[in-house]
Amino acid sequence: MKIIGANSDFDVTVNLVGSKSESNRALMIAHYGGFTPRINNLSTSDDTVLLSEIINGINVKTRFIANCSNAGTVFRFLATALAFRDGDYILTGSDRMMQRPVGDLVYALRAIGADIEYIGQEGFPPLKICGRQFVETFPETSPETSPIHVNITHSSQFASSILLALPTIETRNGTSLHLDGNLSSLPYIDMTIDMMRKFGAIVNRDGRDIFVKHSDYHDVEYCVESDWTCASYWYEAVALSDNGRARLRNLRLDSKQGDAVVAKWFENFGVKTVQYGNDIIITHVETDANPSPVRMDANPSLRFDFINNPDLFPTIAATCAGLHVEGHFTGLRNLVHKESDRVAAMIDELSKIGVKFEKISNDELIVTPVETFPETSLEIVFNPHNDHRIAMSLAPLATKIGVLEIENADVVSKSYPNFWEEFNSILSSIHQQCE
Repeated sequence: MKIIGANSDFDVTVNLVGSKSESNRALMIAHYGGFTPRINNLSTSDDTVLLSEIINGINVKTRFIANCSNAGTVFRFLATALAFRDGDYILTGSDRMMQRPVGDLVYALRAIGADIEYIGQEGFPPLKICGRQFVETFPETSPETSPIHVNITHSSQFASSILLALPTIETRNGTSLHLDGNLSSLPYIDMTIDMMRKFGAIVNRDGRDIFVKHSDYHDVEYCVESDWTCASYWYEAVALSDNGRARLRNLRLDSKQGDAVVAKWFENFGVKTVQYGNDIIITHVETDANPSPVRMDANPSLRFDFINNPDLFPTIAATCAGLHVEGHFTGLRNLVHKESDRVAAMIDELSKIGVKFEKISNDELIVTPVETFPETSLEIVFNPHNDHRIAMSLAPLATKIGVLEIENADVVSKSYPNFWEEFNSILSSIHQQCE
């Protein structure tokens, strides 16, 4: 897809996709509750559509091959659901999925009675699951005695996967889960807990310990908020603009989505956020007293820690590149396990416009953009490495570069199917098109 002349002066209203994270959790809760989900603004992302289809399939079959493609959330959430549902299942996915570790989740599930085998490499998909219902002999636990241990060093979704199922376990004293390893993406675990409560579960977190009482999920109507991670690409577009303004529908600053922190982070790039009813309005801030939205005298190197918000790394890295701002990034260790190795992918792509990188460790990176983009007679062609977030984070750079091409542009459907349709609204009035 060729992007021609992105406009640096725009005022648009954006219909974001529903949160993929909320949607997938709501579908799992309805599955465990045994009711048909009543969800407004359900995400239309590939991942959510896939999860819904697989859940519908396992509800009518006891022998099933579930192909999760490269949807990590789908794979991890289904591992628990299938382990404690009568039947024989194969849980598999794409070639990239086979490189994404699940050993800590499998270890935790086996400890509470799951019958799971690795078909290929130990610790990685695919999995053979001999599912069975939780039995009466499941150990009664309490926060003080024998909690379920799950290591979330590689992914907080290992904990969320098990948490979503715990209200269905009939134990006298309730069940507790202890978070082992390096804590990462805790806001996503808190989102899981918040949604469980909204559907009637009794659950509380105290540091690394989470206690869940046996309770029934209630069949309630639930409205999914728009996706804050997808909103980040509009923050980037406004930051790179001269006078951009965007109204983002169905978002709240008090959201439980962890990536709502993007509103605070983008203050560093001169983007102001205002709540307006159920929407937010973001504007580029520029005054005579502060002609540059980024105060480099006060921020010689902007610092961001992605340990709790790894999906924002591509957006922030591209924004720093577009504004010629140095960025010092930490909390990167889990990005290698995403849809692509996102650190390596962004290094490859931003290097095409002259950006320099100093890799301090697997967890720390310094990005040093050039003062001006190199002149070239060749069109910049970005490869998103089959990663939706890489593609969407690179697109707004057209504001600064002029003309660029995104290969395999349809990959955005994994999380934001209408991204290109919406993004088309800020393209140049002369070449107002995505080819």
